[in-house]
Amino acid sequence: MRTFFLVLALLVGCREPEETKETAAPDTDDSTVDTQSSGVDADGDGFTEDEDCNDADAAIHPNAFEECDNLDNDCDGLLDDNDPDIIDATIWYLDADLDGYGSDSLSTEACDEPAGFVDNKGDCNDLDAAINPDAVELCDDADNDCDGELDEDDAQDVSTWYLDADGDGWGGDTQTLLGCDAPAGYTLHGGDCDDADPSFNPSALEADCTDPNDYNCDGSVGYDDVDGDGFAACEECDDSDADVNEDAAETCDGIDNDCDGWIDDVDPDVTGTTTWFADADGDGHGGIQFQTDACSAPAGYVSNADDCDDLDPSSFPGAAEVCDLADNDCDGDTDEGVGTPWYQDLDGDGYGNGSVSATACSAPSGYVGNALDCDDFSASTSPAAYEICDGADNDCDGTTDENDALNASTWYVDSDGDGYGTTLGSTTSCDAPSGHAATDTDCNDADSAVNPGAAESCDAIDNDCDGVTDEDDALDATTWYADLDSDGYGNAGSTTTGCSQPTGFVADNTDCDDTSGSSNPGGSEVCDFTDNDCDGTIDEDDATDALTWYQDTDGDGYGDAASSTTACVQPSGYAGNASDCDDSDADVFPAATE
Repeated sequence: MRTFFLVLALLVGCREPEETKETAAPDTDDSTVDTQSSGVDADGDGFTEDEDCNDADAAIHPNAFEECDNLDNDCDGLLDDNDPDIIDATIWYLDADLDGYGSDSLSTEACDEPAGFVDNKGDCNDLDAAINPDAVELCDDADNDCDGELDEDDAQDVSTWYLDADGDGWGGDTQTLLGCDAPAGYTLHGGDCDDADPSFNPSALEADCTDPNDYNCDGSVGYDDVDGDGFAACEECDDSDADVNEDAAETCDGIDNDCDGWIDDVDPDVTGTTTWFADADGDGHGGIQFQTDACSAPAGYVSNADDCDDLDPSSFPGAAEVCDLADNDCDGDTDEGVGTPWYQDLDGDGYGNGSVSATACSAPSGYVGNALDCDDFSASTSPAAYEICDGADNDCDGTTDENDALNASTWYVDSDGDGYGTTLGSTTSCDAPSGHAATDTDCNDADSAVNPGAAESCDAIDNDCDGVTDEDDALDATTWYADLDSDGYGNAGSTTTGCSQPTGFVADNTDCDDTSGSSNPGGSEVCDFTDNDCDGTIDEDDATDALTWYQDTDGDGYGDAASSTTACVQPSGYAGNASDCDDSDADVFPAATE
């Protein structure tokens, strides 16, 4: 670890001296001004806009000093800590033990505080967080407060030392010093009543009843009878108490009353003892089976004998009665007034009704130990049941028909509100959420006119989402008629429907003979025993090739040129020539005999 810190110091603490920057003020001496530069110097710092990286700030130019301000002051492309020419970086000290103080010997310079560094120095041991200039000095052979001194007299745990002039290990109370270590000639023990004579100190013996000196510094001498009980101090164990001497009776008071060296229960002559009873189960109450007399309770004994079962720690006067077939409170009754709450389970589903309960040590018939049933009349309703879509709280969670119901439906986002959704978004619930539909078959959820229930139209759109566009059964499909003879007129008896015209079909249905291209409503009637113009009449008088017939009034076979008609077939009373010069006389005609 020490090697690591030394290497780190070499890396971050040692930097080459910075080269001296030129003054930030521009050189206005005409003799040194670069006469070749003719650029604009907007901020007047002596550098043109093509030399200056910020010609709006006179403090920023190539001769400026780099400072910790997050600006490229000297226009070298480097900011703050990235620029080795920085002039106002802070010195930071490595704080290895994170106590807020760094080592004087391990430092670096930077604009911002590096991780693990602080701006306080003076830590004399940067591997121990308890040692720093703010620490309290202790008597521990360490310079806790880094002041260059160890265990000063003002240390927090300093000791008081007493001058021991006679070297008997006890000092007088009048001359003391404070310090972590004992000064020469001083001791930790005071109370010496004659520090010039080693025979006098609190640990000295006074065995001579005729010697008037107070060797043990307790304020009395051996032949004194301070308590006036007829025994000299050197003949009894406590000359301050008249009830303590060789003739006194040993009593239970924690004192060697008869001065035989034994106290209370250790002395077989003790009187005034108490009767104690064995507490075998350690519940603070004893039984009458075992007892002993003593000043203080022996281990495992108590002062009472009211335990009704000294082998059961849960049975004693005042104990809580519990369901265990025992007289826990020692009142002569068993399991009285206690038990577990049990709840009626009418439907036998293992879950009880919280409003009907009974308290007992064991479950009564038809009762269970929980009150979780929300409908005790239905065995299919309980916390263990599955939620289904039926308007009831089947699983007793306080919510009806949740989205995770066993038979919940999947609903699909129906953005256009046409009753059909898509697979782009779905949810499950018992009832349809707003903006959702039961199917995911909508092929265009942005157009409510497009869905599987829509009628197909001739609009180049798959209106009914069947994957086909403009089918023959489209709502506005055209009826087309077979045109076998390709004359542009169709047969009304042979049709098909479709959005576009099928080959061999036309929109017209007026062709009266689709086997002949010369018979159609646009055709010309001719005399061929055919209804060429499909008007329901054959070989009309206006047929293009109809003959001219002349009225033959006199029936001589010759017609009158002045009275004619046209027809495909010779009309009655007409002749095919117009050579009769007198159509009122049958005897007059071109072939008649004069």
